[in-house]
Formats: sequence, C-alpha cells, structure tokens
Amino acid sequence: MKAGKLRKLSVAALLSLALAVPMAGGSCEAAKTPENLVHMQPTYRDVVVANVQNDNGAPRQLRMNVFVPPKAKDEKVPVLVFVHGGGWAKGTYEGDDAVKKEAASAQIGTNALMARDNNSAYRIFKDVLNHGIAFVSVDYRLNSEAAFPAQIYDVKAAVRFVRAHAAEYGLDADRIAIAGSSAGAHLATELAVTSGNKALEGDEGGNLEYSSSVKACVDYYGPTNLLTMAPEMNPALEAPDKAAETHDSVRANESILLGFTGEGQGVGTLRKIDEAGDTTSPYWSMVEMAKLASPVYQVTKDAPPFFIAHGGHDSLVPIQQSISLQKALTDAGVENIFMCNSKAPHGYQGEDTNQAMMRWLCRQLGVKY
Repeated sequence: MKAGKLRKLSVAALLSLALAVPMAGGSCEAAKTPENLVHMQPTYRDVVVANVQNDNGAPRQLRMNVFVPPKAKDEKVPVLVFVHGGGWAKGTYEGDDAVKKEAASAQIGTNALMARDNNSAYRIFKDVLNHGIAFVSVDYRLNSEAAFPAQIYDVKAAVRFVRAHAAEYGLDADRIAIAGSSAGAHLATELAVTSGNKALEGDEGGNLEYSSSVKACVDYYGPTNLLTMAPEMNPALEAPDKAAETHDSVRANESILLGFTGEGQGVGTLRKIDEAGDTTSPYWSMVEMAKLASPVYQVTKDAPPFFIAHGGHDSLVPIQQSISLQKALTDAGVENIFMCNSKAPHGYQGEDTNQAMMRWLCRQLGVKY
C-alpha cells in the first residue's frame, strides 16, 4: 500500500492481508489466462431469470448475462454475481457489454457520478474472469418501476437461478460470491446479511428449494442505512441543504425506493419519526420498512465475510455508511476488511484497493490469484 492511500484499515483487514499469499504452487501470472477476458462477450446472453410485474402492473422480465471463463474439461468454476449501481434509478445488467447506442444528452450532477460508477465498477469486477471465476451480471427492477422490497427479491431470485442452473453452465453452486457498487452494493450487502430472512426472499422466478446465500460479499461504497445519509454527509463535500435535497426529500432516490414520495413525506420525515420513537405515527410502518431495507440493521453472526471499500472524498454516499457496517460486522464476529483510499470519490477506488479486493475474493472462492 502506498503511504497516504490508506485512511482506515480494520484489525480484520490486517490479519486478512497478512494471510493473503498465493495458494501452493500458484502465482498471479500462472493463474491468469493468456488473453484479457474483460473484453469477453457473454457465454449466455440475456438469460431470462423471472417474469415479474412493476408496481403499475406492467410486465417485466428479469435477465442476466453469464460469462464462463475457459476451464479444464468437467471443471466447475466459482461465481461472482455482480449487481449494478445507478442510485436504484438507472443502469442495467448489460453494463459495458451493452450494444453501444447514440450518446444521450449530457448528464450532470449525481446522475453523472452514478453513470461513471456503473461503467468503471463493471469492468473492475468483470476482471474475475482472468482469475478463473465466472461473472454473472444481474437485473433488478428500478425504483421507478417498483418499491422495495422488489429489488432484493429480484437479486435473490438471480442467485437462486444461478445455483439451480449451475450444472448446466459449468458453475460451482457451493462457491458463489456477490458484489456491487453504490446502489448495487446496497443490494448485494442486503442479500448477504439476510440469508434465511423469509420477509426478504420473495418467490420471483421460483427455485425456492435453492438457497440465495453467498460465501462472500464485496461492498464498494454502498448505502447501508437509508435513514441517515443526509446528516452523515461531510459538509465539506456537500452542503447540508444539498445533502437534504439529495437524500431526505421526496425527490431523493431513497424516498422513491421506499415509495414514500407524497406531500410531507420523504426519508427526512421518517428519520424524525424514528428519532422521536413515535410508534403511534401513521408512518411508523414505513420507518420499519426503511430499517428492513438498511443492511446495517440486519447484520447477524451468520453473515459471510465482507470486503468493504469507500473513498474519503465520496460526495454522494457518506463514508460513515461503510464505517457503520464494518462496526456491525465486527461486533457480530463476522470476518471483514475495510479499505479507504482517502482521496477517492464516489467511483474508482484505485488499483491498490482493487488488487487487494481481487486477491481477497480469490481466496474466499478458493482459486489462485
């Protein structure tokens, strides 16, 4: 690690990095395939996972792209399920592999941040193909299509589908990890910490005899507490009034995600009710829903190992969101690494972080780095 790049590293991180040596007989160069598989096209494209409905009744197909790296005959490869970012409001499972279309009008503000994040993170995580790990990019209903918990139902349906069809695709059903960035990291984390929670499982796509659990989770700067995003933002990075508009108002993506966008509503209202402990409020059930949708409240000792990365200059998702998750995991006795590039924004975290993440992920899935 370069001096000055690391702002916070947990004890678990130090122990994990100390143990992060190549497996016997393996090395970084030996593990990689001759070509750069980041440019590989899907082995199975536009696979239909489930037919669902949006909140307005319109039909919606959930799809995924499956990339299987070259492998020895009859070998089963581990899997990384990737959940795209975009503030729950945009982005698709196709990521950088989408058919390029004529550029849309220029994006500004947080939309531009989210668009850049979705593209760069997709490439970073697709690099697992160069380490003999399958890459599966999955779909979910956006917040304009359906309110929570539709999104977590969709992502869990995708993991169940992967497990159910593992033999068909040459995948190892016992070695599945999940990762995401920003809003995708929120959903990946929510899935990882709520294994066995029937309230958050859903029945989309069926395959209910299969588990949606994962062996490991990578969270790149994801929201973990929907109620506290605005007050946790560093005022040096975003003024409090702007943070309130971004995260507390009825126009906030969190408010839209919860379906709480009527007059006098928004996440800011829910936080005030929660802080007052007003269980008599007609909106108390929405406070409970916001907490159900917040991974930091759902952590148990049964959560899988975590790798968390968050930039010190993130002006969209407060770094405190990751600090709180890391504390909850540590308090529950869950193995975790938390890395912070003090200069990183909401997006690219730097090669030191990305390489440490990939080394950790390979170790969790039992492959050479």
